[in-house]
Amino acid sequence: MSARLLAANNVRLTLSGLGTSTGPICVRQDAITPAATDPCFTDPKALGLVQDHVITNASNTQRVVLTAWLLANNTVRRHARLSVPGRTCSTDAYAALSKLSTTLPAVCMLTATGTGALRESVVLFEPVKAPISTANFLRYVNQGFYDQTVFHRFLKGSVNVVQGGGFTHNGSTYVDKPATLTRIPLESTLRTGLKNDQYTLAMARGDLADSATAGFFVNTTANPGFNSKTERDGYTVFGRFIHGEGSWAELLASVPNTAFTAADGGAVNPSTLVPLHWAYQIQ
Repeated sequence: MSARLLAANNVRLTLSGLGTSTGPICVRQDAITPAATDPCFTDPKALGLVQDHVITNASNTQRVVLTAWLLANNTVRRHARLSVPGRTCSTDAYAALSKLSTTLPAVCMLTATGTGALRESVVLFEPVKAPISTANFLRYVNQGFYDQTVFHRFLKGSVNVVQGGGFTHNGSTYVDKPATLTRIPLESTLRTGLKNDQYTLAMARGDLADSATAGFFVNTTANPGFNSKTERDGYTVFGRFIHGEGSWAELLASVPNTAFTAADGGAVNPSTLVPLHWAYQIQ
């Protein structure tokens, strides 16, 4: 079973591997095993291999599990189980993407400010100009790696940044989330032509040029000092936000000023949590 997430908390499911059975299919979001007489099996849409399912607890910021059950010869058996975000992006998010008439890949994110307010945004990627960083990030997205991570580093002042992708929080402290993929080489902004402009997405890295893994940051203002001066410095930009851009400045502003130090204008692991609930590819 695979899923394509649609607007308004709809999920389009495609079922495969059913064999020759033509029995009806029941998809449930709860953990209940349906009986052969369960009304869900009588839904005409369930007779096909493609059907739409509405996420019922759309306020849920966690993932939910959809289970497909097959009824054959009065016997119920579980066919497949799939985890999807607990809510999907809004019609406004899809409209913003549609308005651009582009085939470039796009990802929707659900974040929260330090006050807990949910914020939605959509980022459009540059697979031609920055192919390595784009492919790397999308692999992490499609692994579900970023789900329920937290933003751990904030810069406010001469540069303005929200950074995440590498930490979770266990209720008492920040916990490092080890990367699952190998490090990627730096794609210099001199070569890509993509600058660290306002509301762009860039790869975080260590001191070594080719050390980026899952970490990323959002430029909430233009940060020209992050652009490359040579082929071996700077920070790779590989996407820009096309919907919900202002939410990133709001996220940064929601971290209390008391969390920032005078040394570098930054806040690391602040007590006010700013979570990334999930990220998923919508195109």
